Amino acid sequence: MLVALPPLVAGLLPGDPATRCARLVGGYALAGLPYLIVWQGWRALPPTRRTLLWLLGAAALARGALLLLPPLLSEDVFRYVWDGATQWSGINPFRYAPTAAAVDVVAADAGLAAVRAQIGHAHLSTIYPPAAQIAFAAVVGVAPSATLMRAAMAGLDLVTVGALWAWAGRTGRPPTVAALYAFAPVAVLESAVGGHVDALGVAGLVGAGALLARGAAWRAGAALAVGVGAKLLPIVALPTLLWRGPRRAALACAAAAVAMAVPYLAAGEALLRGLTAYGHRWRGNEGAFAIIAWPFERALAPLDAPAEVSASVARLTRALVGAGGAASDAVWGDEVAFAAAKAIVALVLAGFGLYRFARARDLEGLFGPFVAALLLLAPVVHPWYLLWLLPFACLAVADRAGGWGAPVLVWSLLVWIAYLPRPGFLRSGDWVTHPEWAAAQYLPVWFGLAIVAARGLKRGRAAASRRADTGS
Repeated sequence: MLVALPPLVAGLLPGDPATRCARLVGGYALAGLPYLIVWQGWRALPPTRRTLLWLLGAAALARGALLLLPPLLSEDVFRYVWDGATQWSGINPFRYAPTAAAVDVVAADAGLAAVRAQIGHAHLSTIYPPAAQIAFAAVVGVAPSATLMRAAMAGLDLVTVGALWAWAGRTGRPPTVAALYAFAPVAVLESAVGGHVDALGVAGLVGAGALLARGAAWRAGAALAVGVGAKLLPIVALPTLLWRGPRRAALACAAAAVAMAVPYLAAGEALLRGLTAYGHRWRGNEGAFAIIAWPFERALAPLDAPAEVSASVARLTRALVGAGGAASDAVWGDEVAFAAAKAIVALVLAGFGLYRFARARDLEGLFGPFVAALLLLAPVVHPWYLLWLLPFACLAVADRAGGWGAPVLVWSLLVWIAYLPRPGFLRSGDWVTHPEWAAAQYLPVWFGLAIVAARGLKRGRAAASRRADTGS
């Protein structure tokens, strides 16, 4: 419970939203200290049903207490409520942005008008896939409340705790490793304070892993479809299921995903409008991506005129960063730099993905390492994205070798740094960050991964030496 106490006290102290947010970010950081006790002691917990019930109860209390706070860290939950209310008004949420006059009828209710006013990037239509939309509508069907939406996401996060317990136990690892997820500050705060829909997707994904370990392929596929339908990320697991896992799971996933999508298909090309805008232009809290982009920005971004590039480079740039201004199709230096960095990252991820696919024998072997690489190289990394990676890091830590899991857990204790610009944003509307903040967040992670890689190479050489001695 001490994990929830620092952010709870900090967030409850009086003050304007920016001041309270600054305190909450400090509490987020301090929550990592009691978490270290969990990290050090989880193996001592008895792997009994009673322990699981205690874990779930304490995790629920920690999350429930944080529902007393307003959603100071993000505006996403207001979009969720709006999307759900739009559906109850008979309007496809993909068709119109919240600012469109066509959805003024939804804001006829004073409470929903207040929700509409707090939506971030309200000029864009929704980016959230069908399973997320179904969840939004289900919660709003009870009440159009941001607090209720956050409570639902916190409850789904508890499903992940239970599924991780089952998955670890069925794969020969201590099920008590679920405690590492249950009390991770990023899981507690991003589900209960942020109320992010990633909690739904992660519950579906981890549930699929637990069901696959049990041999329940059809149900695993349906659970994976929920993960894909909450955020598209789990779709990277499908090739492994098709080629090396039970194909029934992949078929069930595809069938369930299509069934959930059918009610929204009438939106046509508007289905991907918001998601495309996000993929083209968003950038924030990037780690290695900033280093990759830096030489291109130095060489290209300062240009005061359109960049002189070939037609093929211009087309590739437009494909990666979206359309330019209405007056001209010319590309500018900063756009070419952004596109070049994206192209390099895409090639690296494609190569690493093929490598992991060749080695992976199950969902865990592909998804965890690939998503770790994706987030370390991505141009935008919101703190709640780590929810997708955290269960797999816990499973890796549960193996005695530990591997890449420990550096990721360290990252989860440092990701609060990404929120340092937010209090200033709430005051002025400007999101101002500094390179040293990114360095403080990412350098320990890369250093930890380097140590893990060096140890792996040392073990590999030792094993090769033993094989050579045996052969001789």
